[in-house]
Amino acid sequence: MKPTAVILSGCGVFDDSEIHESVLTMLSLSENDVEIFFCT
Repeated sequence: MKPTAVILSGCGVFDDSEIHESVLTMLSLSENDVEIFFCT
């Protein structure tokens, strides 16, 4: 499995990262056995 990074930009609608797109991306990765880490 290759390392995968998802980089989110902004903090909400109208400034890049849209919540639905972000969540669906994480869901799709999770369903395909990609290990996801969240950093703050």
